[in-house]
Amino acid sequence: MNTYKILLADDHKIVRDGIIALLEDDEKYNIIGEAENGLVALEFIKNTVVDILIIDLNMPKMSGIDTIKKLRENYSDLKIL
Repeated sequence: MNTYKILLADDHKIVRDGIIALLEDDEKYNIIGEAENGLVALEFIKNTVVDILIIDLNMPKMSGIDTIKKLRENYSDLKIL
């Protein structure tokens, strides 16, 4: 069985915690990191293999849309929700 490595990017900790609570019991998903803005998400992905990014579009410092644009340049296989 494949396990998907997931990064959560949202500026609200309560949202990240809720997504973790939904996915933590499913062995297919492994939450490997959290980011409170797009800049942190970009840095994380530079240093760690991520299969799926779950990202908020409205975040401080760098929006989800700007983050996605940057990621598409170098990580075309990354799945983004």
